[in-house]
Amino acid sequence: MDFITSDYYFWFLPLVFLCTFVLGYRKRRKQIGILLASSYLFFWLASGWHIILLLISTIVDWTSAKKISQTEEKATRKKWLRFSLIINLGILALFKYLDFFIETWNWASLKLPGTPEIDTLGLLLPVGISFYTFQTMSYTIDVYREKNEPYEDFLSFACYAAFFPQLVAGPIVRADHFQKQISTVLKPSSGRFRLGLTLIIYGLAKKLIIADNVALHVNTIFENSSGLDNIGLVWWGAFAFGIQIYCDFSAYTDIAIGSSHLLGVELPENFDSPYAATSPQDFWRRWHISLSTWLRDYLYIPLGGSRNGPKVLIFALMTTMLLGGLWHGASWNFVLWGFMHGILLIAHRWFVRQNIVQEAFKKLPRASLICGWVITQYFIFMTWLVFRLEDTGLLFKSLKTYTGINGHWNKSEFLEVLPEIKYLTFVIVGMFVLGHFVSWGVGGLKYWIARQNSIVWGAIIGIMLTLALFLRPAETVDFIYFRF
Repeated sequence: MDFITSDYYFWFLPLVFLCTFVLGYRKRRKQIGILLASSYLFFWLASGWHIILLLISTIVDWTSAKKISQTEEKATRKKWLRFSLIINLGILALFKYLDFFIETWNWASLKLPGTPEIDTLGLLLPVGISFYTFQTMSYTIDVYREKNEPYEDFLSFACYAAFFPQLVAGPIVRADHFQKQISTVLKPSSGRFRLGLTLIIYGLAKKLIIADNVALHVNTIFENSSGLDNIGLVWWGAFAFGIQIYCDFSAYTDIAIGSSHLLGVELPENFDSPYAATSPQDFWRRWHISLSTWLRDYLYIPLGGSRNGPKVLIFALMTTMLLGGLWHGASWNFVLWGFMHGILLIAHRWFVRQNIVQEAFKKLPRASLICGWVITQYFIFMTWLVFRLEDTGLLFKSLKTYTGINGHWNKSEFLEVLPEIKYLTFVIVGMFVLGHFVSWGVGGLKYWIARQNSIVWGAIIGIMLTLALFLRPAETVDFIYFRF
């Protein structure tokens, strides 16, 4: 089960809503129990026996945090923190990275005569393991740092660890934020219900109308490798994939936040118009906010951050981005993707420190923003090629063409390679670009829609649903971040 299956909307979510507010009426603990049982049912339907891994992670971090909070002895506190990190990262490494490391070893050992080849284990990647592992680990770390008090009861913490709307693909929620949401009896309200419904339909529209349609162009371009020396095709492919991954991932987040609002729980926003960013640093303040802030608080700052000189800053930034890239998937592509973003962030810091941009646009400050936006987006969409293309030969060919090396422009070839339904997709992309910047200007188009009067709101919701039903491709694809 996931957010694009009819079962989620026709029986699962309505049943959870009714059970939470009817069977659990004014009984907080009963409501938490219902949400926990629903979350484990959802995860079992999505991932089967991997539910055991979630339970292990929950028990380990609950126990570790309790033990840490019960003693002031530094050695004991460190022991329980290490126990939590070893178990959580060990499970993550086993199921997500072990085969990757074995394959890397086998590749490297080809140059070493007599080195035996190791068979991979072929373990299936558990759905959502990267998200709930980071989430429960942050709880233990915060208790160790004495930043937060531990949860009073296991039931509430287990609900935090497994809460089904954000379990599979985020946002990564901090323990103190969720604790505040469930500290009192959950109550439905008309305002929350309207907002939740708006976010769900808005997310479905983004996924089915935009992400899945532009995916047809992306797949056609990069699976038809003969056109990768056409600069128009490569640029369009990179641009389309950037739109696809944003609309796909942010759609999941919208549906997750909307589902939570229906149940009386508010989750943090995960995106803020990232393609309006005017610098690499600005982009990471807007893209996958819950992950970028997690990496900042639990990796970048502990490694030294920006307060210990340029060498430490470079080391901390690059290490954070490399590990952030590897978090996305067990592939050298993601490491390279993280490396490229690390270079962009370091280069941006250097330019800012040298006052190069400020001096160049001293008399035209607005022009500096436009210039920063163009340069930032050019490189951001270049990095999406690394994210999308796993074949090394196709990747470097595409990167060369993207930068104008050995590339050419041929309009006939461009139109011939794209799928039959191309002009409708061009219109959809144009509407996305317009909507993206309108959304940035009004502080979130989805929230603007939810604030309208009932007639306007109903009309917009009806149009979005109708377009989603009629414009969705014949075959929808899974959410991209389910792979991570």
